[in-house]
Amino acid sequence: MWSFAYDDWNEDNQGREEYAKKKIMDNIHNGAVILLHGNSKDNTNILDKCIKEIKANGYEFSNLDQFER
Repeated sequence: MWSFAYDDWNEDNQGREEYAKKKIMDNIHNGAVILLHGNSKDNTNILDKCIKEIKANGYEFSNLDQFER
């Protein structure tokens, strides 16, 4: 299960890139699993910036298969 999701799936509610970035960045924590929908133009436009900022803050990205159960 994910630890964070927001209403990015709604294609009629796009054009909120700063909102989207804030929602993502405000919910980053160790072990966070963030659900982002591929149909979101906002996500497409901000994802590179978010990934770089998250990494700059010392976090790493991992495949879920790499986590111990």
